[in-house]
Amino acid sequence: MLLKFDDDKNEYRLTVDGAAPRRLPQPGRVEMIVRGLGPGRHRARLDKITESVDSAGTFHGFFVPRSEAVRPPPLPRARQIEFIGDSGMTGYGIRSDTRTCTKEEVRLRTDSSAAWPAMVARSIDADYQINAISGIGLVRNFEAVMPGRAMSTLYPRVLPGAPQEWRDPAWHPMVVVIVLFNDFGTALHPGERWSDRAALVGDYVRAYRQLIDAIHRQSPGATLVLPWIDLDKSDDAALKQFSAGAQAAIRSAAIDAGVTRIEFPLLPSFVPENSACDYHGSRNDHRQLAEWMTAWLNARPAVWKRPDRR
Repeated sequence: MLLKFDDDKNEYRLTVDGAAPRRLPQPGRVEMIVRGLGPGRHRARLDKITESVDSAGTFHGFFVPRSEAVRPPPLPRARQIEFIGDSGMTGYGIRSDTRTCTKEEVRLRTDSSAAWPAMVARSIDADYQINAISGIGLVRNFEAVMPGRAMSTLYPRVLPGAPQEWRDPAWHPMVVVIVLFNDFGTALHPGERWSDRAALVGDYVRAYRQLIDAIHRQSPGATLVLPWIDLDKSDDAALKQFSAGAQAAIRSAAIDAGVTRIEFPLLPSFVPENSACDYHGSRNDHRQLAEWMTAWLNARPAVWKRPDRR
């Protein structure tokens, strides 16, 4: 079996027949031969585990000799789940043993397969997508970086740098999990297009309406799950008011779009280690989030039933 790459930025992980994964760091432009496969059927899985927003790599596919036959791909799993978010979903620097990392070290130590969304998907035996970019917000990114390239703009695209929209007629997730709070993670800077937080909240809610519309068109039966920060013990009255108002407006937008179910489960209140790069979540932090989300989903089996199916 041969794998053909053109990618000198990302790390991949190859699993054959359920054996221990083989790391393929920054393969470059190469045709890689997998040897030692005996006669009979074999199953190969390739995961891209690092993040690459500023550059695109290519995996051209699996190839076998002309004398061999390629079986049809496995049937999709009964469950499909999609995650939309930021570095909390990418596994940002999760393989690091120190919080201090260079930009290159962050890239090399990121592992989306170790992040909580991937762990949830494996636990519930679901096909999954992670549409996440470190630092991204819905309309405003962390510290206002990359203006005009927030999730509301990039979500529909095949690649962040290309306007072509992504389409897959086989992808209709039953559950879509969205965690996007970076818009409010830092104070507004002079020169930004929002005069105050109220104006930002208005744009945030409008963009959520558009995102919900897009998700609903692609997957009309999907349950939207928006894990929400628990502010019960907060003494910030303005923050509480913003939270309640935003949640009500997003729920209203979902109902207007025809979404039949939208949930706002409160994020668990454990003390994170945040020992990965730049104080991001550790493996243990991701494990606890995955256990919480998995338990929440397992307690609600109805989310996996399409409205048009009995």
